Amino acid sequence: MLITADIVLFLSLVWPFLAGAIIAIFAPDARTGEEDARTRFTQLAANFSVVSFTLSALNVPLSLYLSATAAEGVEFGWMVEMPLATIGCLLLHAGLVSQCFAPPQPEEDRALVARDTVPFWTTGLLSLAMLLEEPVARAGMLLSAPILAVILLDTGAGRGQNGWNTLRRTATGALLVFSGFLHPNLTVEGILAALGFCLLAGLFPAALSRGNPSPSRPGNAPELLRAATATLAVAALLATFPLPPPTMFAFRGTLFVLGLATLVVATLRLRLSRAGQIDAIAQASLGLAAIAAGVIHPLVADLALLGPLLATPWLAGTPATSAKATVISRWLLLLPGFCALLCAVTLVAGISLPLTLLLIAAALPALRPVSRLIATHHAPARVAPSRVPASRPNTQPTPIHSGTPEPRS
Repeated sequence: MLITADIVLFLSLVWPFLAGAIIAIFAPDARTGEEDARTRFTQLAANFSVVSFTLSALNVPLSLYLSATAAEGVEFGWMVEMPLATIGCLLLHAGLVSQCFAPPQPEEDRALVARDTVPFWTTGLLSLAMLLEEPVARAGMLLSAPILAVILLDTGAGRGQNGWNTLRRTATGALLVFSGFLHPNLTVEGILAALGFCLLAGLFPAALSRGNPSPSRPGNAPELLRAATATLAVAALLATFPLPPPTMFAFRGTLFVLGLATLVVATLRLRLSRAGQIDAIAQASLGLAAIAAGVIHPLVADLALLGPLLATPWLAGTPATSAKATVISRWLLLLPGFCALLCAVTLVAGISLPLTLLLIAAALPALRPVSRLIATHHAPARVAPSRVPASRPNTQPTPIHSGTPEPRS
C-alpha cells in the first residue's frame, strides 16, 4: 500500500506540469488558429483537469489509510502526506476543473495558452506547497504561483501596475513568514508568520486596498483565489502542528483577529456599496477561513473556501454564461460560506461568548445584501406587454353639412 500511495502521489504532483506543457506546446495561436482547433484544445484542457482531479481524489483514501496505520503523516523524502493536506490539494484541483469548464473570457494575445496552461502550473506549485515538510519551503511555493501568474497570465491593459501590486503584497507576506519562522522569540515568531500568511492570502490589512486585482480583469480572479485558498489551507494545516505554546497561541490568535477584521471589512463593503459584491463575498469567505484556522478546524476553513473557488470562474461576467448557470453559481458561492459561518459560530461559542457575539455582529451587515442578491436572480422576469395604440372611436358627433351655408353673424 505504501508503494501504491507513493506512485499515486508522484503522478498527482507531476501531472499538472505535464498537462500544462502539452497544452502549451500543441495549442494553436490565438490570432492565427482556427476556431475548431481552439475549441478542441480548450476541451483537451478540461479533460486533463478531470484526470488531475481524479489523481488527487485517489490520494485522499490512501492518506487516510496510511495515517490510520501511522502515528503521524507518512514522509516521502522532503514531503509529508497527511489527510488534511490531500484534502486541500483536492480542493485546488476542484477549482481547476471549474475554471477549465467555465465559459472562456474574450481572448487577447497569448490568451489561449495562458488560459489553458497557467492554471495547471499554478495548481501544481500550490499542491507542492500543501505537501512540503518545511514551513519556509511552503511559503516559497506559495510565492512562486502568483509570480508565474503575473508573468504569463496578465496581458491586459494596466498589467504593469497590477502585477507590481500583486508581487509587492505576496513578496511582503513571504518575507514576513520567513522572518517569523526564523525569529528567536517564540511569540514574535507566531505573530509574524500569521501576518505573513494573511498578506499572502490578501486578508487584512491588504483587504483595505481597493487596488487589488478583481474579477473584472480576465483570468485574475481564479488565480488569486486559488493562491489565497492554498495559503489559508497551509495556515490551517500548520495551526494543527505541535508548536511551542507561545508560538501556537500567537499564531492562532493572529489568524483569528485578522480573519475577523477581514470579515468586517467585507460585510461593510457589501452593505454600503452594490459594486463588487462578488469580490466582497469572496473576501468574506477568506476571512471565515482564517477564523476557522484560528480555532484549529481546517475542514471548516476548506468549506469556507469551496464556494468562491468553484463559483468565481462562472461569475466573471462572460456573455456565454447562461442565466441558469449564473443562478447555480451564486448559490454555490453563498451556501458553503453560510454553512462555514454556522460551524464557526458553533466552534467559537465553545471558546468565548464575547467572541461569538463579535463574530455574529461582524456577519450581520451582509444579511440584507446577500438576500437581495439571491432575490434578484429568483424573481420571475416580467415582460412588459406591448402597447399598440388602438384607434379610438370617434365619439364626437359628425356635423351634417347641408347644401345652404350657415348664416354669418
